Amino acid sequence: MTTGGGLPVSTPLPVTPSPYITPELLTQAPTGISWASIPAGKDVTPAQRIAEQANICARATGMVDDAAHQPLRATTDSVVLYGPGVRVWAPQGCSTQPAILILKRWPVLQVNSIQVAQNTFPVVYGSIAPTAAAEGGQGVLVNSQYVNWAYGRNGYAIEVQYLNGWPHCGLTANVASGASTITVDDCTGWAITSPLTGYTGATGTVYDAGSQEVIQVTAASAASGPGTLTLAAPLQSAHSAGTIVSTLPANVGWAAIMFAVAQALTRGATSTTVHQIPGGPGGPAPSPDDWMKCAKAMLSDYARII
Repeated sequence: MTTGGGLPVSTPLPVTPSPYITPELLTQAPTGISWASIPAGKDVTPAQRIAEQANICARATGMVDDAAHQPLRATTDSVVLYGPGVRVWAPQGCSTQPAILILKRWPVLQVNSIQVAQNTFPVVYGSIAPTAAAEGGQGVLVNSQYVNWAYGRNGYAIEVQYLNGWPHCGLTANVASGASTITVDDCTGWAITSPLTGYTGATGTVYDAGSQEVIQVTAASAASGPGTLTLAAPLQSAHSAGTIVSTLPANVGWAAIMFAVAQALTRGATSTTVHQIPGGPGGPAPSPDDWMKCAKAMLSDYARII
């Protein structure tokens, strides 16, 4: 890895959870920022520069999740719903239609369990079937014999444990070309089985500059947290610890970079290079607030609204 100034620096120890962007992705993006000037000072070492770049990436990741009102990386969550009600729709009378649970976070990747009770009744239902809305829904179908209007509005308490978001992790150890497994800091969401196709595993991108490649995961050693991912095909290139492996949409990464640029511009105008086009309209360069507004607008489609 190199700093913004082109000096070789060893990759810092992976941060858990991995940020959505790395110093390498940040400094290579077309932002117009002179990253070699951050932090300011004549005696700043390459290690100090890359450390601050890593801090900027971590803060930008937090700003992305804040703008989206939910973590966008894959997480496992539990929620208790009461229905029938606002988040729990159930058919009236004797119907074969399923009840629908509207969960708080999306996209729902997999439902681990559903527990339904009337007051203190024991668990009567369990499921590992994910929602059929593969494009990013947050509704889960439940047989209406378990959730209905038998006890009136909010007569049932439903606890749902589910997996949501986009699988995202970082390598925790160097990996050689030809390897068929990788060790990562978070296995969440990488090895679920699709109820539509029957295939197991997510497809992600190893973001490693000229060695970037796409991988298909077939198994994971853990449902969440650190572990090992098994790949469908050997790696084409070697990758170092700290390299990001992700299924996050490209817009999310670009929004994180925009938030990072806003941080860089906060220290003063000398941190950016603005190219003036002869005969162009000219005008002031975008301010930190302008970059943040663009990032938030880009993330609006990913924001949790209920």
